[in-house]
Amino acid sequence: MTTIKQVYNAMCVHRRSQRGHRTEMQQLMLLLEQDMYVHWCRCEEVSNVVQDIFWTHPDSVKLVNSFNIVILMDSTYKTNKYRMPLLEVVGITSTGLTFSVAFCLLAAEKENNFLWALDRLKGLFLRIDSYPRVVVCDKDIALMNAVRIVFPEAYNLLCRFHIDKNMKAKCKILAHPREAWDQVMQA
Repeated sequence: MTTIKQVYNAMCVHRRSQRGHRTEMQQLMLLLEQDMYVHWCRCEEVSNVVQDIFWTHPDSVKLVNSFNIVILMDSTYKTNKYRMPLLEVVGITSTGLTFSVAFCLLAAEKENNFLWALDRLKGLFLRIDSYPRVVVCDKDIALMNAVRIVFPEAYNLLCRFHIDKNMKAKCKILAHPREAWDQVMQA
């Protein structure tokens, strides 16, 4: 009987054999080059350690230049094995379908890191009049400030999911009795 642990161990051994003597970061950079992804990385000046890395598929560049009105941004906070924030940028087509625009692993959730990532994103647009008009994100102040600096003409809106989540967390204590809370939730 094979266990999930054995499957994960076999996958790890296979990945390690594919990687050879390269580190995981070197392997990532090699694969990005091989598959012709658009990518940039920023390193520390002293140690040459990668701080931030931005990548996108060439087809995503075409899509974001065709459907550039609204983009959504959200960070997952330290949920990967490197404990680094992953900034995901998503676009919306004219039919309401979403597509991945770009991904960026950041060293920190600071305005400087977001500015670097958004500058790379801005570089994907072929014309200056094709920058996004609406940027939707959560209430991460550093990200909102970076959006305001890099895309000053864009409306910076809060994500409805995050508004609902915060409203549920903060307002429940204000609604008494239980029936009042149920009415608020229905509204």
